[in-house]
Amino acid sequence: MGRALIHIILIAIIMALLVTAVAGTANSRGVRQQILEKQTALLLDSAVPGMEFIIPKKNIGGFVHSVDLRDGNVFVGVDNFKSLKGYPYFTRYSVDVRDEDTKFVVSVS
Repeated sequence: MGRALIHIILIAIIMALLVTAVAGTANSRGVRQQILEKQTALLLDSAVPGMEFIIPKKNIGGFVHSVDLRDGNVFVGVDNFKSLKGYPYFTRYSVDVRDEDTKFVVSVS
């Protein structure tokens, strides 16, 4: 009876650690995505016509699979996690995003 109780307690502890680790991974993915969106928006805010900047698909924040500009917001998809909220940017210039093999090229004109 005592051994069974110890085994149940150990299993519960292991399950709690596993759930905590998985929850931390899900939260960090969202944070990395928000950081990339904010960095891109800040670059767009300070850009002048003729500037181009590159967002590598294999990024320190994860694998970037999409960069979209809609309704004055930057949406960056990271690790097959689609952006729902986006981050606002303010520019009076035209901005274009090109998807190339290993990167996204953002052009301001």
